Amino acid sequence: MLRESWLRRLGLVSAVAAFGLVVTPVAAHANDYDTPRSAIGFGVDKSVNGAIDQSIQKAREAILAVGTDCTPGIYRTRLVYASPGGTWVYETTHEAMCVD
Repeated sequence: MLRESWLRRLGLVSAVAAFGLVVTPVAAHANDYDTPRSAIGFGVDKSVNGAIDQSIQKAREAILAVGTDCTPGIYRTRLVYASPGGTWVYETTHEAMCVD
């Protein structure tokens, strides 16, 4: 009885996961946003916020330099270097869906 319940639960979870995988690409391709793009930007500044803002802006500009329209996408920012004198270097990876 316990094994049957576990197998039934596993089957239900698998079905839900498979449905999510099938639905996700369709939603991502809505309105002709069907080309995934990513870019990396670096920001260097004397303040943390300035370096982060620069890296985000450069990553977004790199994606839009292709000349297409893109969704806002997601950003992943990480600290690359911080000097004892107060210079901050950040790297941002930007991923978005764009019109081909």
